[in-house]
Amino acid sequence: MRNVTRLKTRRDRLREDQAEQVRQALLPFFDNPDFDHDALGRVIVTVNRLTSPEPGTTEPFVMIRPAQNRAVTLWLMKNSKRPMKAVDVWTLLFDHLFPHTGQVMLTREEIAEAVGIRVNEVTAIMNELVGFGAIFTEREKVAGMRGPGLVRYFMNKHVAEVGSRATQNELDLIPKPGAKLQVIHGGAS
Repeated sequence: MRNVTRLKTRRDRLREDQAEQVRQALLPFFDNPDFDHDALGRVIVTVNRLTSPEPGTTEPFVMIRPAQNRAVTLWLMKNSKRPMKAVDVWTLLFDHLFPHTGQVMLTREEIAEAVGIRVNEVTAIMNELVGFGAIFTEREKVAGMRGPGLVRYFMNKHVAEVGSRATQNELDLIPKPGAKLQVIHGGAS
């Protein structure tokens, strides 16, 4: 059996080299608690979308059964106040998920601009997706901000699993913004 190799132009190779330089330059900032981890995550997701890494690297992927996707899509078409825009939002989310956490790395404003609707309509659609259980939210308290805090959207792992082709050793090296729990070794012997 022959291996099929994707042709890479000089431009492709330059873009991938530049993307790797950006990733390496950002890694030290993940350790700084004062730095905006959400912004860092959004940059990394964007860089990953613009490049096609080699097999065996940390390229993210989303596993969703066709029946799961169909269930969400049909539910939106039958129950959403804006069915076509809701399906458009649903499909857009998959291209902007942070690897390993499943966090949606788009703001409501960016979703609104991409889909062509108002921000309050995005909020309504996201609330519909949360109500159905396709995605879930976490609140992040921000110092000096009134109210319950910023909303972070995540893909429900029972609907779609966000992963990577990386080995476990590679995964351990990647900072995971948004993760609030740490693995504690020990316990009953």
